[in-house]
Amino acid sequence: MLEDLLGVGEIYVDYEGGNPTGTHKDRIARAHVEKALEEGFSGITVGTCGNYGASIAYHAAIHGLRAVVFVPAGYTNARLPEMRSLGAEVVEVPGSYEDAVEASRHFALLTGFYDANPGSNREVDFKAYSDMAVGIASRVRPTAVFVPLGNGTTLSGLWKGFRGLGITPTMVGVTTAFGNEILRRFYGESEGDFAETVFNEPLVSERSFDAEEALEAIKESRGYVFGFPDDVALRYTELLRSTAGINPLPASALVLAGLVKFVRKFGITDGRFVLVVTGGVHVG
Repeated sequence: MLEDLLGVGEIYVDYEGGNPTGTHKDRIARAHVEKALEEGFSGITVGTCGNYGASIAYHAAIHGLRAVVFVPAGYTNARLPEMRSLGAEVVEVPGSYEDAVEASRHFALLTGFYDANPGSNREVDFKAYSDMAVGIASRVRPTAVFVPLGNGTTLSGLWKGFRGLGITPTMVGVTTAFGNEILRRFYGESEGDFAETVFNEPLVSERSFDAEEALEAIKESRGYVFGFPDDVALRYTELLRSTAGINPLPASALVLAGLVKFVRKFGITDGRFVLVVTGGVHVG
């Protein structure tokens, strides 16, 4: 149905909303908790805007591991009650998401907790997301893959996974127009607008911790980056609901907007296009 509507070849939706806490973050949270247990840590910590913290809290609770989650006090933080209900200790930090990450890293150094923050044990993240690529490749050999961009970790891990299989699809990052380092650097801008909202929260990142890897993946794959405002995210959320039968987070639904813009910009309509919808609306 989407193919007919957009006039393109084949569209495949890789939907991560069925994970325990509703997003792809469960993949890396599970991997980090398992690594923390293997290495004898008594606790795990992370700085987060929400989804990753909920995932860490969930998987830590399953394994009896103490979780301390740092969040930026000024953000919407809609998943705080869920984290607390799962037994995590939540610490609100003045400032930005990046400040919460730094506070968590400092806490890990002081207490000896496992540091699950982006950039701290990135090979664990990349391995978990490269497994997503294996799953996608078992269904289709993609021409282009559209991925939400926050820190750039997911796109980087997917590219590593595809490349390991000898597959080289065009990697297209899709993010908010109002605050993402990868978007800004892709277009050669030194500064950009920043506005965190309840819809773009998973994507805003003044400092994208895996920006170098993501930009390299985009360059190697001859990919691209697109940024969109919230109204576009909401419009494509409704379109995915009505055509694909899923209930995506607006930040994840932007991948469809990315596909539409990609087709219009480059005139590429024939091919196998994969939309990585990283999260769905979750009732915790």
